[in-house]
Amino acid sequence: MEQDVIGHLIDVERSAFDLMMEAQNEADSRKKAAKEQADQQFRTAYEAIVAELEQTLEEQKKLCDTARKSEYDELETQLDAIAQDTNAFTGYLDSLFPGS
Repeated sequence: MEQDVIGHLIDVERSAFDLMMEAQNEADSRKKAAKEQADQQFRTAYEAIVAELEQTLEEQKKLCDTARKSEYDELETQLDAIAQDTNAFTGYLDSLFPGS
């Protein structure tokens, strides 16, 4: 009788261990699935943010290029509008290099 009770207790303990291992395996698989899902969501959100930032960068770059070209064109127009006084320039060079 005592051996039956001890044997029964050992069987109960073995069953409890098996249940615990199954629960642990189930928990591990659920954690793995949740991690994979979270990683996928992160990748999707990350790629969307990067794409948006790249688009904004391109737009801002085009705006900067347009503004720079406009400034260069304006400067070129101003420089072209200045009359060249070659006589004054020649006189200045003669004053720097006398006797040439």
